[in-house]
Amino acid sequence: MSPKSKMNPKCPDCGADSWKVGFSRSGRRVYMCKSKSCGRKFNERAGTPFWHLKKEEKDVLTATLLYAKYPLSTYQVADLLELFGVKVSPSSVGRWPQRFGHSVKKIAKRYTIKFSKVWHADEKFVPHKRAPSKRWKRGKRKWAYQITVLDSEGNVVASYLAPARSTEAIKKALRRAKEEAGFSPDIIVTDDYPGYDRGVNVLGRHTRHVRAHFEGKLIPYGKGALLLSNNKIERYHSQIAPKIRSMRGVKNLEKGDRFFQVHNFMHNFSKKGRLKRILGHLGLKPNLDGLTKLFYIARNF
Repeated sequence: MSPKSKMNPKCPDCGADSWKVGFSRSGRRVYMCKSKSCGRKFNERAGTPFWHLKKEEKDVLTATLLYAKYPLSTYQVADLLELFGVKVSPSSVGRWPQRFGHSVKKIAKRYTIKFSKVWHADEKFVPHKRAPSKRWKRGKRKWAYQITVLDSEGNVVASYLAPARSTEAIKKALRRAKEEAGFSPDIIVTDDYPGYDRGVNVLGRHTRHVRAHFEGKLIPYGKGALLLSNNKIERYHSQIAPKIRSMRGVKNLEKGDRFFQVHNFMHNFSKKGRLKRILGHLGLKPNLDGLTKLFYIARNF
């Protein structure tokens, strides 16, 4: 049986409450919307990342965890799962992480992380696609830019997969970070790219902009001083580089951006036992079953 939340799922069309009306041929619980003007029937997977999928929840979740968290290609994940008797196509492995984007946002909003007030921002080249070129036989390589905002504790505050490296792209990434954290930092550290000079203005006047790359700069802060450099975020980007290579870049910027939101969630909530604490708070076991049930419960957050 599929895991169920303590509450009936909301109607996926109108958002009204529902009641139980029976079971489907596959053995899944079926619900009906209480709204007389709607009256839609739907199964227990409605509102979860597993809706409309025939595969078992554990198989989908395992494939997503392997692909989103580790530097494996879709073919490598499919091969690994086949060793355990689970047959999935590489194309399905690539699509499934997109389904978890909405749910992980709701979980992250419910169980917020305390971000520090010192942030680091930088860009990472991501292969996008090739454009026609007279000089190059296979075309000219185009690049997207993964702009990441990291706090001083190594948590990803926000990221944005931009079509170009520009001031506007930096502003969008920093606005996301400000919205996710709920505040502006006291200090933001960047490299010498000129786009940050105006881009950091979206954070407010009280945010101090420090330009430091690999060399450390001693900056007065509070009652003491901080030695600041961008080594921390450069190290983070070097960690995600193998993942980007295994993906061979991104074909679609919007889907690529959604994938990195899931990757950010896995990075943040696998640190310091956060995910285990969330599962424990909900009375769930810290294993694959508990994590599967979390995504059912999250639809009612």
